[in-house]
Amino acid sequence: MKRLIAIVLAAISISAFAAWERVGSLQISDAKSQRDAAAKIGQMVGNPFAAAAIGASLADVPTVKFFGPAREGASTLLSLFVDKNAAAIKPEDALESLEYAVLYPVSLSKADFLKRHEGAVETNGVIIVKGNFSGENTDDEKTYVMFTGDGKWAGASDNIEQAKLALKDVKLAEKQMKGELARLRMGQKGIKAIVDALKAEAKTDGDVETIKQLEAVKSFSCGLKVSGLGVDLNASASFTEGSEFAKCGLNPLGEKPLAFAGKDAIAATARAEDSGYNVWNKDEKWNGLLALCKKHGIDLGKFLVREKKDAVLMYTFDIGAMFKFFSEDAEEVLSKLEVEKLGDDFQKLADREKFVAKSPASFDKVCMKGFESQWTVAERFAATIPDAASKNPFYVSFSSISSVLKATAPHVTALVPEEQREGMKPVIDAFAVEAKPGIAMIGWRPKDGDTMRFMFRIAADEVRTVGGIFSYAMMFCNAGGGECESDDDDRNNED
Repeated sequence: MKRLIAIVLAAISISAFAAWERVGSLQISDAKSQRDAAAKIGQMVGNPFAAAAIGASLADVPTVKFFGPAREGASTLLSLFVDKNAAAIKPEDALESLEYAVLYPVSLSKADFLKRHEGAVETNGVIIVKGNFSGENTDDEKTYVMFTGDGKWAGASDNIEQAKLALKDVKLAEKQMKGELARLRMGQKGIKAIVDALKAEAKTDGDVETIKQLEAVKSFSCGLKVSGLGVDLNASASFTEGSEFAKCGLNPLGEKPLAFAGKDAIAATARAEDSGYNVWNKDEKWNGLLALCKKHGIDLGKFLVREKKDAVLMYTFDIGAMFKFFSEDAEEVLSKLEVEKLGDDFQKLADREKFVAKSPASFDKVCMKGFESQWTVAERFAATIPDAASKNPFYVSFSSISSVLKATAPHVTALVPEEQREGMKPVIDAFAVEAKPGIAMIGWRPKDGDTMRFMFRIAADEVRTVGGIFSYAMMFCNAGGGECESDDDDRNNED
């Protein structure tokens, strides 16, 4: 017991030299919400075993093993801390001091928690558990746990001060999640820590420009949600008044922003005036990319054509030519390709110019030669995010993996030896069923504040398509006469 008390006192004395400050948090939904989301994903994929596997894994997470079952209807909070004293002395090392603590909605009493961990003891209101959250390194590590007075919450960390600070975040952990599975929140202090760390690593003009843009961010929040419509990622950010980001998105696109993209497009994007210019739309950037790829042996022009029609930029892939390149020339090109040099050249080309909000409205779409969808992009976008019109977005985009699969299916079938083609074609076609909804994103500015919001959604039907990609990839390998090696094959070769 004396030794354990000495450990607590030592931990407190060490913490006294640090000034921990919360810079961000990750709120995770209650167990029932997670199980419901797993069931929905299983339905989307069309595989009940997927839901069962996800559900089983939820009971195996380290926090559940450590604390026991969570209290029904309550969320878990992961708080992120930075030592502001260390950051003040050497700001570029701020992220190296990043630590975390868990605030958990316990269902077990403190007495039952102590029984759960062999050798755990309580002294001065602090429970010392041997090992980390995973129950490992029991000889070298300790986890400090403190309960709230009402016994509903427990804060835990490998640092006693952080465990204590976690208990102050109960109100944050009690925030309504509105159907979200997880939400990451980061304030200006957290963003500053990232900026300071990036400044020390900045090597190019592009890095410097990225840092300048991040410095304008006051707060950032991002949440993950699963619903009957699909899987959503909802984000919001606020910016320093007068910054270029703060000037973006003030002009909505208006009605039918994707009307320019008909049935021939598998992807399309529309940006309103003064939403920040996409530098890759510039002729000099595009020509530079073509020249860079050709320098390294990849002639993009053989299977990708870029052309302007009125105010619309159209990129057209020739899938037949692409398959021909990868079946005939790719081996020679890849054998000579110096990936590091290619990366360096691309970085130089990609280095961003100074970001400004002032820009013309822009529209672009991606097509696949000879392919036409059953629906226009505008119809498919509306089916994916039906409530987009009420948001008055300044940015919209749509793409479809199912359309890509359907467009490439005939070319995959052509690779199958003729004697096997009749048997393989129905299988390939089964994975190449085009869905009306796809993947969409919108950006908008609410009228009642200075926040910029984004919604990214993978529609339920598209999730099912993604789930079938692995099978599709295996068929592609087999159709090409090659072998798809697994990790087990690699390990066996290493042995």
